[in-house]
Amino acid sequence: MPSPGGWPEVPCARCGTRVAGLGWGELCPECRRARARRARRLASRAALAATALMGLYVALRVPAEPLARLYAVIAVIVTYLIVYRIVSRIAMELLK
Repeated sequence: MPSPGGWPEVPCARCGTRVAGLGWGELCPECRRARARRARRLASRAALAATALMGLYVALRVPAEPLARLYAVIAVIVTYLIVYRIVSRIAMELLK
């Protein structure tokens, strides 16, 4: 099926499969899912490592007061979420 501009179907940048509606240099849905899966795996590992380091820092540096510990737990959870999002976005751009 030709594109609206009259161009032929464009091949996937990774596997070469021709897909209708795909732009030049874009990935087909299967390759995009594979890249997202690899990015999620890498992001979860990096986020767990950063969270472990943050948890160690919190355990050693935060006073034993209940409110301080509550904020420390929130900081550890937020660390996981932020690192996960950053690494997954970077990995989606850089992974081949």
